[in-house]
Amino acid sequence: MRRKTIIMLVACAAIALILIGCAGKSDWDETRSDMPDWILNPNIEGGIAASECARWSGDFSMDKAEATALARATLAKQIDVQVQAMDKTYKRKVGTEKGQSTGSVFESVSKQLTQKHLKGAHVKRVDKISIDGEKQLCVMCVLDPQATEKLFQDIVEQSETKLDPREERVLYEEFRSEKAQEELDKELEEMD
Repeated sequence: MRRKTIIMLVACAAIALILIGCAGKSDWDETRSDMPDWILNPNIEGGIAASECARWSGDFSMDKAEATALARATLAKQIDVQVQAMDKTYKRKVGTEKGQSTGSVFESVSKQLTQKHLKGAHVKRVDKISIDGEKQLCVMCVLDPQATEKLFQDIVEQSETKLDPREERVLYEEFRSEKAQEELDKELEEMD
């Protein structure tokens, strides 16, 4: 008799866990489908984009300033990760061609230049939406293709690294690559 009770309790617990898991997934799917793609996957061809939201307080200017500051911080983080990916590629190349490479070639100059170039980032889109029943003001900030290329050129120039045009093209593609975005997504997930 006691064994049947234990089996029933374990079965009920397993069913409850399955139902809770399904309910959680359903909520996520619903929330995700309500958010516009420009918030979930901000993108600008040839440039860098980031979207962030701030809880709606009723003060449009204040909320926009907050969301914009958050988006600019996210842009800075993206640039940092992209420079790290570019730096890894360069070190790998130098390491295989010339022996051993030390230090961060591009990372050391990128932080100062990132702050300078973020001044050129602008708000591309603003919208008030509801996320999980809460009003949010969301913005998408972008660093357009010309500004992105100028940032890259300034990083290379200030690093005093001599690159042939082919190497520079490869590094620029690495700087803009989806792999860098994937590394950023991974870092952000680890922070949560």
